[in-house]
Amino acid sequence: MEFRTGLWSWQGFFALAMPAILALPMASSVALAAPSQLYGKSVIVSWQEDRQQTTAGDAQLRSISASAELSVYISEAGRPFSRVSMSVTNRRGRTRSGNRDAVQGEGSARSFGFHGNTMSASMPRGSAGAMQISVTFDSGFQSCSARVMTGSAGGSQFTRVKSMVISGEVDIYSVRTSGESCRVQNGNVFGN
Repeated sequence: MEFRTGLWSWQGFFALAMPAILALPMASSVALAAPSQLYGKSVIVSWQEDRQQTTAGDAQLRSISASAELSVYISEAGRPFSRVSMSVTNRRGRTRSGNRDAVQGEGSARSFGFHGNTMSASMPRGSAGAMQISVTFDSGFQSCSARVMTGSAGGSQFTRVKSMVISGEVDIYSVRTSGESCRVQNGNVFGN
């Protein structure tokens, strides 16, 4: 389509484009709607991360093992509330932990999608990374299995992340996830 400065060409563009733009939220809400079988339930996914990273105070590349968890509560209205938690044991045996909460649709970059008996959670991870968590439920939505995948933008040597555990940022050079487990429980995992 050629854009001209005349009024007619802009009117034609908006006449064609506006219905498509208005249909996008409706199409995505169908894919994002949680199945009613999950209303009032919580989904908890746990996994282990083995990372190569540096910190602002220590430029030496270190191997870090972290325990991670994604907790999601699906409200009676079908709205997901979530928390990602990380725990790391340092070289002296001291465990430190932290978390981040998010509510879909309230400025959070963490998003959830539902399709059939699957749930996917997507979230950016720092300056050049991302994480995708895929959950598959049994036919009665009573149990689940999970897969956690991480990645970075092509050409990026590392991704700079605001740490949940220490004050400051870390540069993550590689992440290997393993040991995924998943469970479904009745009620609000956050106790509200």
